[in-house]
This record gives sequence, structure tokens and C-alpha cells, in this order.
Amino acid sequence: MTRERHFDIFSLIIGIFSLFVGYEIMKHPASGLITIVLLLGIFSLVRGIYQCWLAYRIHQLMRQSHVGFLVFSAIVDILLGIIFLFNLPLGLTTLIYILAFWFIIDGIAEITLVPFYRLFGRGYYWLIVILAILSIIAGIILLFRPFLGGVLIVSLAAVYFFMAGILEIIEAF
Repeated sequence: MTRERHFDIFSLIIGIFSLFVGYEIMKHPASGLITIVLLLGIFSLVRGIYQCWLAYRIHQLMRQSHVGFLVFSAIVDILLGIIFLFNLPLGLTTLIYILAFWFIIDGIAEITLVPFYRLFGRGYYWLIVILAILSIIAGIILLFRPFLGGVLIVSLAAVYFFMAGILEIIEAF
């Protein structure tokens, strides 16, 4: 049984729009950075709320759990979200440094939870440990090379939109 392919106009539109967004980010990196700051603000706020819920659930499941650093990380995430969303000049000025500390704090928070992750198996445990260490290393690099971080963030966003656009256009046909 063969399956007929139909042209998907929505994939084509999304693909073209993604290519346009990637082009605009490369053409106007400052406005691309503003958009990234606003999206990070939303993400950070939602993530902080989620981490509060996760800390509560872990504490319920494991009464002797150590979730203090996770709660601290959640509070930091919520505060960063508020800064990014409601004080754009401060968010833009400090974006790279905030991201650097954010990566470091989140990496440390994940490392403090590795005993909990051990319950899910050895592979998962080591994946979390490695990603947490990489997060800490990335944060340290951003602290000492902030300009590189700004250029990298905008460039990666543009590349993502170009790749997503090309994939959507291919999927349209």
C-alpha cells in the first residue's frame, strides 16, 4: 500500500517565514537579541515555576531529599524572567553575564540532584552529570568571553531558523 504525498501549504508558509526570521536576525542582530531576551524571560519564568513544583514533588516523594538548591535555582529563574521581561535595558546589558551565572547555578543544582537521578538508571545518571558539568563549563566561558556569547546567541538563533525553514519547505512537498 503506497501512501500519497500531498502538498502542505502550512509547512511551506512556516518554512518561508522561518527563513525570513533567520535573515532578519542576521540583518538586524540587535532586534534579534531583544527578541531572544524576551523569549528567555518567558522561558525563565515558566522554568522557575516548574522547578518550584518539581522541588515540591521531590520533597513529597523523598522526605529526606535535599531540594534547597533547586528552590534557590527556581527563585533565580523567576527573578531573571522578571528582569528580562520588565526591564529590557538591564536584560540586554547583562544578558551574557546572567546566562553565565544561570548556566553555572543550574549545573550545580543538577549535580546536587544526581542521587535522585540515580534511581532512573546508570545511563540517565551519567547523562545528567555530563550535561551539568558542560553547563558549568559553558557558564565559565561566558563569564570570560561575553562578546563571544552575544555573537554566538544571535548566530545560533539565525542558523536554527534557516535550518527549520529549509526542513519545513522540504516537508511541504
